[in-house]
Amino acid sequence: MAQSSPPIPTSSAADVVSTRPVGEERRRQIIQEAIRCFADKGFRGTTVRDLASRVGITEAALYRYFPSKEALYQAIIDEKIAAPDPVESVEAAARAGDDRAVFGGLAHGFLANGDTDPSFLRILLYTGLEGHELSAPFFAQRIRRIREFVAGYIAQRIRDGAFRDVDPTLGARAFLGMVVDYLIVRQIFQQKDVYGEGHGPQQVADAFVAIFLDGIRRRDERSDV
Repeated sequence: MAQSSPPIPTSSAADVVSTRPVGEERRRQIIQEAIRCFADKGFRGTTVRDLASRVGITEAALYRYFPSKEALYQAIIDEKIAAPDPVESVEAAARAGDDRAVFGGLAHGFLANGDTDPSFLRILLYTGLEGHELSAPFFAQRIRRIREFVAGYIAQRIRDGAFRDVDPTLGARAFLGMVVDYLIVRQIFQQKDVYGEGHGPQQVADAFVAIFLDGIRRRDERSDV
């Protein structure tokens, strides 16, 4: 009598390892897609249905991770606030009075981040135009802090006798304005050739710093620009 072959085992749904994102991985995916969606349509123009569709899940599933659109936007802002502080990276140079390292470090950091994370600039501009209150913590903790740091550094260097007697706040706006113009032209208007072919963030930062320092330094302090 022929021996029957053993039955071939079948896999149940529970036995199959799911390749779908779960937990923190899914939450990260939702945040990344939300950044793109808010950057395309703004906060007001984006619906929960839009967000769920971009992720490829139902609205009910999205609500399990974030109870509202506002909560999702807040998570994006919290993530950006928690990122490394650009001011901390140049504080040692500021204490040493190293002008080139201070302004160069800030400029290069802003320009490089703008190229790697262009969507967030669009979100900030959208929320500014929409007057969204959830953007206030980011402006207070990052943008205002940077502006006040630069103004304070300029004021100190005026007291040191290294810079001309200018309004420190206007000086800070002049420096940051060059950087912001570069980012807006490239990332918002998509005019990536305006600043010249082949000019990377470091080259542009160096040029901006040289122009700025040549204008603000006392004449007898310009030899090393």
